[in-house]
Amino acid sequence: MKIMNSIRTFALSTVMAVPLLAAPVASQTVKQDTFEYSIPASGTSDKNKLVGAPSADIIIAGVKHKAAIVVDLSKNVLYKYDSDGNPQTAYLVASGKKSTPTHTGVRIVTHTETYPYKTAPAKSKRRRAPRDYGPKIICLNKVDVKTGEQSPTGEFIHGNNNPNSIGKYASHGCIRMDNEVIKQLSQQVKRGDIVIIK
Repeated sequence: MKIMNSIRTFALSTVMAVPLLAAPVASQTVKQDTFEYSIPASGTSDKNKLVGAPSADIIIAGVKHKAAIVVDLSKNVLYKYDSDGNPQTAYLVASGKKSTPTHTGVRIVTHTETYPYKTAPAKSKRRRAPRDYGPKIICLNKVDVKTGEQSPTGEFIHGNNNPNSIGKYASHGCIRMDNEVIKQLSQQVKRGDIVIIK
């Protein structure tokens, strides 16, 4: 009888110990899942955070180019590159929500606009609701990588009036950034710069 009780006690203590061993693994998973949020909306040049930056190389109409910006939608991170294709800074951004996703592909910077966007077409949303776009807009055209032909998209990289949306899939398809960051970035880019959204 004593032997049977000892076996039952041992079996119960072994079963009860299993969940305690599994707990640390779950907490490590949570930490790993939030890695991308260690990149702030204000940006970072930490080389450890730039290691995973996508390649800036792209071939358009048979000619090799270096993108100035690459947006990684899987992490909602925008990477800014130097002219040699080396990542300089990473920024946490917002991109399109499920019902209005940000489309992947190659874009080209056409121009920048400044709040209150009086140079935008009269019936455009950025003329009707300029506050939604923050202080600056980087306007983009779509590029056909086979031919190099451009077409308007209505897509922008812009500031926002909802800082809580940064790091989320929250926009109508545009890339939203911190308002102070978009002021800087709009001065760094120029007409003809390549933007890759992947």
